[in-house]
Amino acid sequence: MPDNQQNIRLLLHAIEGINRTMELKQLLLKCMESVCTVIDAEASSLMLLDKATGRLHLSVPTGPVKDEIKGQIIPRDKGVAGWVLRNRKPYLVNDMANSKEFFGDISKGFTTRNMVCVPMFDSTNSAIGIMQALNKKNGEDFTEKDIPVLETLSAHAALSIEKAKEVDELKNTIKDKEVRLKEIHRGFENSLSALNALVQLQVPLLTDENAKFLMKSTGSRIETIAHAHEVLFNSEDNELIDVGFYLGHLTSTIVEIFGDFDKDISYNLDIDKIELKASTALTVGLIINEVILNMYREAFIGYDKGKISIAVKKDGGDKVLISISDNGNGISEYLDGTVTGNLASVVIKTLGDKLNAESRQHTNGDGGTTFTLIFSRETNEILS
Repeated sequence: MPDNQQNIRLLLHAIEGINRTMELKQLLLKCMESVCTVIDAEASSLMLLDKATGRLHLSVPTGPVKDEIKGQIIPRDKGVAGWVLRNRKPYLVNDMANSKEFFGDISKGFTTRNMVCVPMFDSTNSAIGIMQALNKKNGEDFTEKDIPVLETLSAHAALSIEKAKEVDELKNTIKDKEVRLKEIHRGFENSLSALNALVQLQVPLLTDENAKFLMKSTGSRIETIAHAHEVLFNSEDNELIDVGFYLGHLTSTIVEIFGDFDKDISYNLDIDKIELKASTALTVGLIINEVILNMYREAFIGYDKGKISIAVKKDGGDKVLISISDNGNGISEYLDGTVTGNLASVVIKTLGDKLNAESRQHTNGDGGTTFTLIFSRETNEILS
């Protein structure tokens, strides 16, 4: 097989291998190893230009002294690399002793006999570094046919470097936006919590028990929204909320708000590991909050203590089932939207429609109430 056909075959094989390598460092190392394979060289190196300092960094060397020379810095105006960058064209020399541009060997453990060096350009045609092959094996000379092979690998590496920088810049932009979004969530959560604090300060000034309950209920609704933003602020994902974590916060807040309630109300939570979109989780939280508020109002009249149980389950298909029940007297009116004169019923019906949810309510055998909400996971884009 002629040399040029052999080089083409090896080059295509090398590029195919490079394209399968995703990490930039691995890709560049693969590329430089391919230089040695395709051009049949003892060593190779990739030097990248630091635009801030104007110096070349020996980023990816291969060969017998690679570990010794990696990371060394070379002045841009020195040696063959400097000549290639200034002139923006390849350099080939087979007798280093007669090369005016050769700056000298970087390591005493390696003697450069001959080399071919090409510039690297980005998409704007700006030089970003050089790629070179050193010492043709078996004492042979480099030829002009080696230059386009090295230029092809150089162009591929330059494109990969540029794309990697673009990805890094995009990641940094996304990270900055995530930080700002978390700050917004934190600020909004703090504002809502402050608003609830003002609401709760008004409660002791009221003498009517019904007015006190309404005021506390308002604070609970505010905190339901505030906690959604708090969970998002502390979450690595700015779009999803862990339902169990969220409802744990929610019930703790209700206990705190109704701390002077003359009943000892405990909670039993049985929640599958489910993550909801923030908007869906907030809607679910508001519905659960409304049901609990009505249980506080009615379910435990005549009781010294009681229990509210909340279960959130996946049905094995695409449905999520939420049930809230009490072990007291239950709720006298239905909250499933069938009672138009009840504010909680209207609120729950309106919120349930946002989820395309089906709600049910029944009286338990012991006299308590169980309220059930069922909605589709797919419709509300739930991840679990």
